[in-house]
Amino acid sequence: MTVAATLHRHTCQVFTCEVTLASHGPPRTPFAEVERRLADLDRRFSRFRPDSELSRLNAAAGRWHDISTDLHALLRHALDVATASDDLVNVAVLPRLRAAGYTHSWATGTPPTPPTTAPPAPVPPLHTVLRLRPHAARLAPGHHIDLGALAKGRWADDVTTWLGPNSAASIGGDVACRGPGPHGDGWPIGLPDGHTLLVRDGGVATSGTGKRRWGTDCHHLIDPRTGHPATSDITQATVLARTGTSADWIATAIVVGGQPAADRLATRTDVHHLWLTGTPR
Repeated sequence: MTVAATLHRHTCQVFTCEVTLASHGPPRTPFAEVERRLADLDRRFSRFRPDSELSRLNAAAGRWHDISTDLHALLRHALDVATASDDLVNVAVLPRLRAAGYTHSWATGTPPTPPTTAPPAPVPPLHTVLRLRPHAARLAPGHHIDLGALAKGRWADDVTTWLGPNSAASIGGDVACRGPGPHGDGWPIGLPDGHTLLVRDGGVATSGTGKRRWGTDCHHLIDPRTGHPATSDITQATVLARTGTSADWIATAIVVGGQPAADRLATRTDVHHLWLTGTPR
């Protein structure tokens, strides 16, 4: 049987981005069911849906609010990432994103509007804003969160678990791979520079300031230290890591924190390689 005959592939649109699923051999969970699960995650955790579980938590800021096991796990992960990144990846940037003009989804076809208000303040450390206890969370008054900087890589890892031991998933470019791939030497993953990387049991993510831009200097990556869109010396970072979960947040942290963050995070045991694009200083 040929590779083409045993490679199963599916594409769809979820989270306002393209999702690609692949399995060598029939997927353990049918593609339609995986797509349904991802759409359910979008409904539950999108900041753009006023009835989502995340939006209900944001609306309850200032008091304890009951949450699901899934949201509790995401928030625990967010606290761990904030600690590991020295708060360069801080999900409490949502008010600063809104202040920068990012108030609605790009899926509407209308880009965000440039800010018209005074520049925002730095974002407090996440552990001072978010508290957890079993089955509940509390946000400090006036604070809201957005899980976009760390959820997709985690969900890509989940998808490969659902699909089976030789599979791959890309959610808006956040990639997770399991197993030897269709030819036995890894899953072929396209990099932004046009090269192809073969990945076996790992994750790849790219973060940068070149997409989702509006106005003159606004984009979706907020530096929590200033409350402004990031202006570091790294404009794009591609990370090959042990998991999609790690690659996702580490790529964001490097673009926000620049070369010092890249130097520090490159020493982590779960980071395999970095491809960085910078600006002269």
